[in-house]
Amino acid sequence: MRKSSFFLTLTIVFLIIALMQGYALGTSLEEKSRLKAEKIISELQKKYDLLESLEATFEQKNELKSLGRTTTSSGSLLWKKPGKLRLEYIKPEMQVLVFDGSTFWLYTARFKQVMVSKSGGFGIGSTPLLFLSGKGNLKNNFHVTVEEIGIASRSGGIWKAGHPHRIRLEPKSAGASFRRMWIEVEPENYRILTLAYIDNIGNKSHLRFSNVKENVRIATEKFQFVVPPNVEILQMPARATSNK
Repeated sequence: MRKSSFFLTLTIVFLIIALMQGYALGTSLEEKSRLKAEKIISELQKKYDLLESLEATFEQKNELKSLGRTTTSSGSLLWKKPGKLRLEYIKPEMQVLVFDGSTFWLYTARFKQVMVSKSGGFGIGSTPLLFLSGKGNLKNNFHVTVEEIGIASRSGGIWKAGHPHRIRLEPKSAGASFRRMWIEVEPENYRILTLAYIDNIGNKSHLRFSNVKENVRIATEKFQFVVPPNVEILQMPARATSNK
């Protein structure tokens, strides 16, 4: 009985030690994940600070909750700090959206019309693309959460494919025209791969970027729109927004 009691006590002691080690290991892993997430946010901010311009092609998918349908489109993108944007849609039809920092132009070739508005028109004054082409601190402008910690691609071994960091950004500003957005970036250099967001009425948009070129020289004229001949100009009322 004494021997049995001794082994039982010894078993309980080993079990307690194992549980304590497991708890310590779990705490350690949790702390490592937290520190890794903080580093990702810090590196993303550093990248954001150094990124002055961007050129890319894109594919876009929109899930329109209000219409109950999904649309797809593709085209090219130019943006430049602070707050300059040019989107040229090629498919399914020719559309050009230009913002020079104060004035929007939205040209639809099929209708032979261009809508013009000062900042805040068309309800796009604070879209994710314009937020990201502004000046500021991500933590000040957004609630930032690292949803997935990525893995860099490898040159050797059986498994070579990488996996991007996925970061959720929720705007602190009440003037934002979207509830939240997600960006996926390469773990090696934080180059943007995708951007997705949900607007205030539940519509979802997802953009996948390719041929990305960072800090390229973009002529100022790219952010001015020259109205083609025989095109109707519609002056739209401005809408007050906040783009802080």
